[in-house]
Amino acid sequence: MKQIVKLVIKYILYGISLGCTFFVIMCLSFSIGGGEEFLELIFQDFARQSAGAMAVGVACGGMAIVYQFDRLSGFVKVMIHFFVGMGVFYPVAISLGWIPFFPGRILHTVLQFLASCCIFIVIWFGFYLFNQNEAKRINERLREMERDKDSHYSDRLKSKSNKLNR
Repeated sequence: MKQIVKLVIKYILYGISLGCTFFVIMCLSFSIGGGEEFLELIFQDFARQSAGAMAVGVACGGMAIVYQFDRLSGFVKVMIHFFVGMGVFYPVAISLGWIPFFPGRILHTVLQFLASCCIFIVIWFGFYLFNQNEAKRINERLREMERDKDSHYSDRLKSKSNKLNR
């Protein structure tokens, strides 16, 4: 139980740091790209904007904890991650003005939602590829260590055998 609590805290903090990092990157992008009016809106409501970024970070990044549990299928894990992430992101994004919302223009709203889903999928896929690459690198390193260990062990056996034969 204690280990699960540590894991949950780790992923919550990971999500907060991810949300804050994306928030800063977006603010820097608007600052460099000339989006001062958008930055003014953020700075006028900085506490809510920051809390929203952290909440989305926890929902999207922190929910990656679901991949630590073996009882669920990969598809179910992805769906939980996606629906929780989007279920938090979209309402937060609309309420904080990150995405404009026009109730009278349903097509516009649907297209925004689909664009948000696509961005989520691209980010998820980037993390997936990164983690796959890391797993391959770690597995290769483990194989190298195993070969070195086997080689070292067989060298020691040969050395002992030569000493016994003398």
